[in-house]
Amino acid sequence: MTTPEDPFAKPPQQPGYGQQPPGYGQQQPGYGQQPPGYGQQPGYGQQPPPGYGQQPGYGPGQYPPAPQYGAPGYGPPPGYGQQPGYAMPGMTPFGPPAGMGTRLLARILDVLIVGIPIGIIVGIVAATAGKGAFIAVYVIAVLAALAYEIYFIGARGATLGKQVMKIKVVDTGNGQPIGMGRAFVRYLVLAITGEICTLGYWSPFFDGTKRKQGWHDKVGNDFVVQAG
Repeated sequence: MTTPEDPFAKPPQQPGYGQQPPGYGQQQPGYGQQPPGYGQQPGYGQQPPPGYGQQPGYGPGQYPPAPQYGAPGYGPPPGYGQQPGYAMPGMTPFGPPAGMGTRLLARILDVLIVGIPIGIIVGIVAATAGKGAFIAVYVIAVLAALAYEIYFIGARGATLGKQVMKIKVVDTGNGQPIGMGRAFVRYLVLAITGEICTLGYWSPFFDGTKRKQGWHDKVGNDFVVQAG
């Protein structure tokens, strides 16, 4: 005779139902662990070798100074922005040459400054004294005019007339006054060539370099340039 089943009885459980297998949820041996040295650079945390990152000849924390503009090896190369062989026609190393009109006016001023007083003195002597006195005064007048030119050109670079017109006579090598010895030779050449149909005074027009060097300037090795 069979026993009737209890309708409220729980069904029998299957073996292992609701139970996790052994070791479930546990990390495998070594899981989450990084191998030795993982993520480290070789030598990480160690001091760099002596001299690492330093410029030769400089101590720790010292660096070579920044190069200045225009220093050798820094800045644009020589001649940058210039056309090959380009030079302003007629330009001297010490400025543009003086114009011929300006030089002529300076010469006229010098003649007036020196010539008028000398002319007055010579005229008085000629009217009141004999021929001998006249010759003596004339020689003195010529020497005075020569001394005026030699001193002002040789020592100061410009006569009073040239100073008014703002031009000067300078050495072609250093831009300084040419000295009284060369100033004498320069004036002598101008006086001689000037007597030949005044060619000496117009000779600057014949200068092929366009620097307006007259024959007397070439002999004196000078330029006549603008002073300001």
